[in-house]
Amino acid sequence: MICNVKLTALIITLNEEDHIRELLTDLSFADEIIIVDSFSTDKTKEIANSFKNVIFLQKKFENFSSQRNFAISQSKYDWILFLDADERLTPELT
Repeated sequence: MICNVKLTALIITLNEEDHIRELLTDLSFADEIIIVDSFSTDKTKEIANSFKNVIFLQKKFENFSSQRNFAISQSKYDWILFLDADERLTPELT
């Protein structure tokens, strides 16, 4: 059975250069990846922008709800997967 559901992965970041590359590699199956970054001062932005299908947005951090709601508002698809930059996906999920 082929599934035609489009999936957006949403990630909220701040200085996640040590984690973001591995997570974005894990998320290569996602149709869209949106990162809402709170103005990182490390290489998070450069690493994220090296991946295709990543939309990198910056927004001043107010609180987690505000960041998540903003990320949701930017999504093109109804199916959404929220992840923290230091989370990993199991092979069964991918």
